[in-house]
Amino acid sequence: MSDEPFIERIFESGEDIITARFLQPALAPGGEYQCRWAIVWPDRVQQRYACGVDGVQALMLAMKSVHSELMESNLYKSGKLTYADQYDLDLPPGWGEGQLYVPPERKGS
Repeated sequence: MSDEPFIERIFESGEDIITARFLQPALAPGGEYQCRWAIVWPDRVQQRYACGVDGVQALMLAMKSVHSELMESNLYKSGKLTYADQYDLDLPPGWGEGQLYVPPERKGS
């Protein structure tokens, strides 16, 4: 598993930048896929990982985790954390914030 991020997003907070980095999902010894992520804050680095049944799910869950961590931060709650000058951080929503996808209605039901 490489320690180099394969994707990242830069957020702004006044003079500071906050970077969310996602490593490429990889098959773990237990059979699940893991996607390690990091948030590089001005004063620290926060690192964790998310697991999924495949690499796509692991990446999506990692993005949702980062989204939740950013939204819970004092910077976001004070209105100082943005992405592309917007308060929408443009990441998948966290758990409990509604459906990520809305399935189409089935005809004839």
